[in-house]
Amino acid sequence: MKKYFVLLLLLLPMVVLAVWDMDTVDINKWRCVFDNKGRLGFDSISNMAGGYWPYPTRNFYIYGAGPWIGATIGSESLVTLGYNPNTSFCEMMTTLCRYWRAGYTNPLDRIYQYPGDWPPPSSRFPMAPLTSRSQRDFWCCFGDSDPSRHSSGGRPLGIDIALTIYGFSDSIAQNFFFLKYDLMNNNSYTINNVYFGIVVDGDIGDATDDMVGLIRDRYFTVGTRTFRVRNTGFLYDNNNLEATSATWASGTPGAVALRLLSAPAGLNMTAFKIFALSVDPVTDLYQYRTLAGYNYQTGQYQPFDSVDVTPSDKRMLLSSGPLNLAPLTSASFHYAIIAAPYGAAGAPANNRDTSELALQCYLADSIYTARILGIEEAPKPSTHYNSIKISPNPFKTTLFISSLLNQRLQTEIYNANGMLVKTLNGTHLIWNGKDNKEHTLPSGIYFLRIHQQAETMTSKVLLIRD
Repeated sequence: MKKYFVLLLLLLPMVVLAVWDMDTVDINKWRCVFDNKGRLGFDSISNMAGGYWPYPTRNFYIYGAGPWIGATIGSESLVTLGYNPNTSFCEMMTTLCRYWRAGYTNPLDRIYQYPGDWPPPSSRFPMAPLTSRSQRDFWCCFGDSDPSRHSSGGRPLGIDIALTIYGFSDSIAQNFFFLKYDLMNNNSYTINNVYFGIVVDGDIGDATDDMVGLIRDRYFTVGTRTFRVRNTGFLYDNNNLEATSATWASGTPGAVALRLLSAPAGLNMTAFKIFALSVDPVTDLYQYRTLAGYNYQTGQYQPFDSVDVTPSDKRMLLSSGPLNLAPLTSASFHYAIIAAPYGAAGAPANNRDTSELALQCYLADSIYTARILGIEEAPKPSTHYNSIKISPNPFKTTLFISSLLNQRLQTEIYNANGMLVKTLNGTHLIWNGKDNKEHTLPSGIYFLRIHQQAETMTSKVLLIRD
């Protein structure tokens, strides 16, 4: 692991000394830098690509990435960028919105890692996790309240983000790691029509010949396994050949994917957009339209860009929304960053074997459900979580899941292997211990993922058969 603390002079109404922190996800085959201002995969020290795979081979796949958060305030459409692919700049800063006026010199505003300086101090970060979930957890937070960080015509939303990164050291998880973004509204007003997305600026060696693909919803059969892959965008090389360079050591290029695993209120991917350096949306209005699934140049609603025919310096944006973020509430989004081989050297772009990438997506889903979702930290007290009742637990024949606020619930039920077995919808749900095909399930532990409004909770239940 390498870790940097950098001192910067910012031009504010007064000159202040700012501290930002950069660290590296360095587990299994991935090495990917990130900082506590929202950027992922961009090496701010060298101003070069910072995400490579498969370690120890230094083949770079990510030049930079980060979150986009859009919302409407009055008649304005505003977007805060965690990474601007046109400039590599970010509009977030290294502390929560409540602290920014005191400057950026507090040494507690940094990246925390397990094992090491874990957990983050709850006195400054009451929302921070208390226990680790993987062999290599990272946590940091950033806010967007500093108006000097926003491009001309933009302004803050007053939103905070906490990022947790999970990395597992076993062989199953060697080609992926996980991102959890918590959007937090610590204001007295609702932030309306929120879209949340991740943009990935992927330079696979040479930046000028990259392509983008989409797996929106498709079944794959690999060996004896048949599984479903959804909500996945990926970048790959046009001719599957890369010359040795400063950003490419050797070998046939693979693909790097961003996969949405979970979003609040039962949301899936609602837009997937492809754009290039020459057509990046550069204003808040254009960026918001792109998050919402529009072609910002024509005004046409085209939510899923599934066809890519011309190689160039590409970006992909995967977004979800809209949702309203009420005062003093949060919303969580989970993603996986995945790499895999993608066809033989020189194979044409329209004739590649996607099965290895799909298999890594399946493995990432299994790890996420069993090891992250299954042991998710108990939620901190809130009206939302107290308003869902699950009983009895353990149960033999019937489990009742109720919204005490009479709000609609979407419940996904997973077995201990991380496979989705049942989906329920309604305000008062009854599960009879059967799967979606009405097959009787065996005794064991099952995991519930329950969506209510803009929140998601998880719970573990035990089914006992006589």
